[in-house]
Amino acid sequence: MPRRARPSPYPDHGSALVATADPVLLESALRWCAAAGAAPEVARDAAGLRRSWRSASAVLVGQDLAAADLPRRDRVVLVSHERESAWAPAVRVGASGVAVVDQEDAAVAEVLQVLDGRREGCLVSVVPAVGGAGASTLACFLALEASGRGLDALLLDADSSSGGLDVVLGAEHQDGARWPDLLQVDGSLGAATLPRVLPRAHGIAVLAPGAVGGLPESVGGVLDAAVRGFDVGDDTLARSVLTVLLVPERVHAVAAGRRAVKELQERCAAVVAVSVSARGGTGATAVGELLGVPAVARVRHERRVGLSVEGGRGPGRSRRWRGAAAGVLDLLGLDHPAAEGR
Repeated sequence: MPRRARPSPYPDHGSALVATADPVLLESALRWCAAAGAAPEVARDAAGLRRSWRSASAVLVGQDLAAADLPRRDRVVLVSHERESAWAPAVRVGASGVAVVDQEDAAVAEVLQVLDGRREGCLVSVVPAVGGAGASTLACFLALEASGRGLDALLLDADSSSGGLDVVLGAEHQDGARWPDLLQVDGSLGAATLPRVLPRAHGIAVLAPGAVGGLPESVGGVLDAAVRGFDVGDDTLARSVLTVLLVPERVHAVAAGRRAVKELQERCAAVVAVSVSARGGTGATAVGELLGVPAVARVRHERRVGLSVEGGRGPGRSRRWRGAAAGVLDLLGLDHPAAEGR
């Protein structure tokens, strides 16, 4: 699982290296770098490749120059005419991926990842069984708990009909990009760029519809940047490693939750439930049994949390909600930094 971001030992995008004597591979690699916003150095022979091999921030090496005696390093992509014949030379140079001519989208994605030099973050979705369950509150506490563990957290609000996670977090009036500002973003959005342009509150970045509202038809480019630019992101189903279903302990909510579980299990890697206590309700144990998924925590609506949000201060402090968030992160192995070396 991803942990805190570590600084790269290599320079930024400007010192990436493209090395190939093949004009078709060279043209393709330069085009992919341009899409990623990089201005690479070019080496057209093995001698030039060796000179810059260690110092370049990332290397796109053509299959024609892939040699077995190059020292090992990370952030290498092999550029090839076809995928089938590329794996042996890719292994020889220690490439993390292969970019193939005429497979533009996949190639740009490979180049973006190697240029950014980031491991993918951990996406967690928070979904309410019914309206008003408290999904926005739990999402914010997940981000707060992740930040408290030294992780760089992103709140990604993919619900254009909601009040906005920036409002719940207390970032409503902070400068930064909202979804409407990213409507034209494609796959070239860099992971290093996204964290810099988003508003933050309590050390947490948030991407929400804002006052204007609206989401792009496809959020793929932003998600690509999000999973490389942050350690933990939440509140989107796409590419999630875990989906948390928030279910009030009421008969109608549990019934809605059962329908939701069936749909979520078709789309998500794993689903767990967090129950919301209700006087005279079904109880937390029954929620898990009726839904057929683990009920990992129990929370309750707290007046002081609502008052804190209304005052523009974010969700404030709640031992119960923070504890539920901690339990979810523990399921994913996202430990406190001090515990990583144990």
